[in-house]
Formats: sequence, structure tokens, C-alpha cells
Amino acid sequence: PAQHPSVPAARRQTMGRRNRSKRNLWDDGDDDDGDGLERAEAEWLMHRRSRLMEKRRRTEAEDKEVSTAKSENDKNEVESSVSEQNTPNNYAGPQTTSPKNANSSEEDKIERLKLKKRRQKEKRKEKKARATSAAKAIEQCRQESQKSLQNKQNREQEKKKRIKEVVQSQQFITLEKGVKYQDLIVGKGPPVQHRKKVRVSYTLRSKSHTTGKILDSSANFGFRLGKGEVIKGWDIGLRDMRVGG
Repeated sequence: PAQHPSVPAARRQTMGRRNRSKRNLWDDGDDDDGDGLERAEAEWLMHRRSRLMEKRRRTEAEDKEVSTAKSENDKNEVESSVSEQNTPNNYAGPQTTSPKNANSSEEDKIERLKLKKRRQKEKRKEKKARATSAAKAIEQCRQESQKSLQNKQNREQEKKKRIKEVVQSQQFITLEKGVKYQDLIVGKGPPVQHRKKVRVSYTLRSKSHTTGKILDSSANFGFRLGKGEVIKGWDIGLRDMRVGG
């Protein structure tokens, strides 16, 4: 290129090198049958691609910043709406719990605990009272059963005593055919009827009617009186006997 007298020598030399390199690049492309052109196109495409990628990154970063700012704005709007809903119309600033309210809440808590303990104590008392009453009822039933058993034993002993006294008196009554009887206990029921069914409790002894060997016995023997179903002595001896005797 033509050298201008106003351009310094160092700058003219640098510009000369750049122009020569460009010229040599195109000249080398012509000499190498288009290899230089292809290399220049490749470099241009890579440069273009890097610029596009840089632009895309900037766009994505801007979009991300916009979405972040939008989400922050939405969050702030929601918080402000919630605070507005929770804040009364006459709200005058942040409220603080006064010592008086704190003391009242503590007193309420203490009262609830006292009430709970009082109820637990009453429940324990009721449970103990029920257990005591149940034990008393059981003891009363036991005493009554013992008393009834003692009374029964006393009656049995009294009966045996009377029977023994009557037997020792030997007050037998003789009937026909040598049958003898003795009323140890006179029954309170009606007299037995002839040819009616009766049930007796008996004990058959040998030799002595008190100390002899037991040959036969029964606590519920039934037959018809006067029909000859048993020995003749029974039909004679049970005649006019009262029920329960």
C-alpha cells in the first residue's frame, strides 16, 4: 500500500504486515485449489457459532433473571395478601404479649393442672370406695352363709337329741301282728291315705334298731300303701302316719 507521510513508520509497518497476511491468505487459497477458502469459511462458521452460543447464554440468563424476579414478586404479593388478611383493620403494628397476659395464661395452665389432679384423686377415691363396698358385701355374704350353716347344724343336733331322748324312753306302741312303732317326730302334714303312693326314708338293722348292723337303707323309696307291694309290717306301721313324720 502507499505510504502516507503523516502515518508513523511503526504503524505503517504493522498495517503492511496485516495487508500482506490477508493477501497471502487469499493467494494461498488460490494456490492450494480452494483450501484457504474452506479454512476461512470454517473459521467464520466457528466464530459465528461462538457468537450465537454467547447470545443464547445471555438470553437464557436474562430469561432466568426475569423468571426469578417474577417469582419473587409473586411471593411478595402472596405474603402481603396473607398479612393483610391476618392483620385487623385497627392494626397498629407488631403486637407483643404483655406480662399480664403471660401471667394469666400461666395461671390458667396451673388451674387446669389442679383440676386434672383433683379429678384423678376423686376417681381413685371412688374406685377405693367401690372396692371397699364389694369387700364388705362379700364378707357379709360369707357371714350369712356361715350363720345359716351353723343354724342348720344346730337344728340337726337338736333333732338328734330329741330322737335320742325318745328312743331311750322306749315308748313303743304295739299294733296288730306284733308290729311296734314309735313317733320320733310327729309330722305336720296330712295323714297318709290307704292305697296312695308314699315315699319313705328307712334304715334296716339286725337285732337292735339303734346299734345293729345296717342291712338295707334308702332315702327315697316309693310304694302304694296297703296293696302288698312291701312287707306287711310296713302297711301296718305306716297307717295313720302324718307326712313329714
